[in-house]
Amino acid sequence: MTAPEHRPADYRRNFGAGLVHGVFFQMAAALGSIHTVLPSFVATLTPSTYAVGLMATVQGAGEVVPQLLTAYLIEDRPRKKPLLLAVISLRWASWAVLAALTWWLADGHPTVVLVVLLVLFTAFSIAGGAGTVLYADIFSRAIPVRRRGLFTGWRQLLGYAAAIGAGWVVTALLSEGTGPGFPGDYALVFLLTAAALLIAFGGFAMIREPEAPAVRTSGSMGHLLRKAAALARANPNFRRMLAARGLAEAVLALAPFYVVYALTERGIAREMVGVYLAVQMAGGALSNLLWGWLGDRFGNRAVVVGAALAGLATPAAAAAAASWDGWFLMVFAGIGATMSGVRLGYGNLILEVSSPALRPTCVALQNTLLAPVTVMPMVVAALASAVAYPVLFWSGVALMAAGTAAAVRVIDPRHDPAGACIEDAPGTPPTRR
Repeated sequence: MTAPEHRPADYRRNFGAGLVHGVFFQMAAALGSIHTVLPSFVATLTPSTYAVGLMATVQGAGEVVPQLLTAYLIEDRPRKKPLLLAVISLRWASWAVLAALTWWLADGHPTVVLVVLLVLFTAFSIAGGAGTVLYADIFSRAIPVRRRGLFTGWRQLLGYAAAIGAGWVVTALLSEGTGPGFPGDYALVFLLTAAALLIAFGGFAMIREPEAPAVRTSGSMGHLLRKAAALARANPNFRRMLAARGLAEAVLALAPFYVVYALTERGIAREMVGVYLAVQMAGGALSNLLWGWLGDRFGNRAVVVGAALAGLATPAAAAAAASWDGWFLMVFAGIGATMSGVRLGYGNLILEVSSPALRPTCVALQNTLLAPVTVMPMVVAALASAVAYPVLFWSGVALMAAGTAAAVRVIDPRHDPAGACIEDAPGTPPTRR
C-alpha cells in the first residue's frame, strides 16, 4: 500500500499549498528585511546605530538559540503542523500590531514605537527559530524525496520573483512622489508584510501532514546536549565547517549597516531602499543558479568558497561607495549572493557530512554553536560609533579573507570520505581524524 505522503492526491495538494506558503513567506521576508527596510525605519526613529545592531542580534539569536530545545520538545510528537500554524500566527500578528502602532505613534512618539518594535521583533525571531525545526520536519514528510528538488526549485523561482516585486512596492511607498509620507509609508509596508504572512498561513493550513512515529531517542535535554558535544569533539571537519561559516556570518553582520551608511552618510534618497532590496533579491536569485551548478558539478565546498568570495567583494564595494554611490548596487547584489551561497552551500554540505541518524543533531548543533556570532551586529554598532564606516568595511574584507581560507580547508565528503561525520560508540573515547 502506498505510504500516505506518497499518495498522488496529497502530493499535489501539498505541493501547491507548500508553494503558496513558501512564495508569500519569502515576499514577507523581503518586505520586512533586516538588511534594508527595518534598518532604514530604525534610522528614521533614532540616530543610534546600537538599535540597528540590537535588532540584527535579536534576529540572529532568535533564529538559532531555540532550535535544539525545539528539536527535543517535538521529538515524540506525531504531528507538528498545529505548532507551526501557531508560530506563523504569532509572526503575522506581530507585524500587524507594528503597522498599527507605526501609523498612530511613530511621528510623535518614536521611542515608544522603537521599544515595541524590539519587543515584537524578539518574539518574531524566537518563533522563527522554533518554526525552522518544525517546518523541516513537516516538509520532509509532506513532499516525497524524489519531488523535493522540483518543489524547492519552483519555490525559489517564484519566491525570488515575489521578493523582487516587493522591492519595487517598497520603492513606490517610500518615494516622496508616490508614497503617503512618514509614518504611513512604513505602516503600509508592515501591513503588507502581515498580509503576506497571513496568506502563507493559509497555504500551510492546507497541507496534509502525514503522521510521524512517536519515538524519543534522547533520554533528556541534557543527554541531547552531551551527544551534540561529543559529536563536535569527534569530527574535525565539522569544526572546520563551523569556523568557515562563523566567519562568513560575522561579516554578514555588516549587512544592516550598509543601508544606514547610504542614508545617513551618503545622503541617498529613502526610496532607494526599495531598489536596493530588489537588487539584493535579484542577486540572490541569479547567484542561486550559479551555486546550484557549482554544487552539482564540483560539490558543495565549491559553493561555500564561492559564497566567501562574494562576501569578500561586498564590504570592498561598500568601501568604494565612499567615492561613487553606484557601488551600492554591487553591495546589495553581493549581500544576496553571499546569503544565498551560505544558505545553499552549508545547508547541503551538512546533509552530506552527516548520516541520516546524525542529521537532526548535526543541523541543530551547527546552528546552536554559531549562536555567539549573533552578537556581532552589536560589535559592528559599537565600531560604527567609533570609526569611519570605510574603515569598518575594510575590516570586513580582512575578516572575510580569513573566512575564504577557512572555507578552502573544509573537506567535501563527496570527494573524500574523511569529511563525513562519525558518531562515537557509548563509553569509548572520541575518535579523531
